[in-house]
Amino acid sequence: MIRTSSILASILAACVAVLSIAACDRSPGRPVYDGYTLHGVVLDVGSGDPLGDVHVLVGWEGSEERHPYATTDANGQFEFKPAPATAPSREVFRLEKPGYVSQDVPARSALRLGEFEYRLEVRLERSGPSAAPSASGAGWP
Repeated sequence: MIRTSSILASILAACVAVLSIAACDRSPGRPVYDGYTLHGVVLDVGSGDPLGDVHVLVGWEGSEERHPYATTDANGQFEFKPAPATAPSREVFRLEKPGYVSQDVPARSALRLGEFEYRLEVRLERSGPSAAPSASGAGWP
């Protein structure tokens, strides 16, 4: 009986030690990341003005499949927060807005701001006859 209780005490002590070490890894002094943050902004290529209501779809390199993710706000901004804690890799954003040429942009083209923080700036070109002026000036709204 003494031997069994001593074995149980040893097992209990080992469990407490393992749990204590695991808890140290999640201490408040050490940040825990569950993914990077990509701050996106979409601008008009001609004027540089921010474009609101741009549909942001996300997919993967090598696939044409895209899924709706977000819509830009009035300042042309959106945010992407995938998991796990990685850098931008195979994600591709398709940006769509009526009156503009849709564009696919790889997330890995984003500018690194800091650890797990990135910025992606995209400029969309107008589509249709008003996209560029002709020599006579026709085509401007």
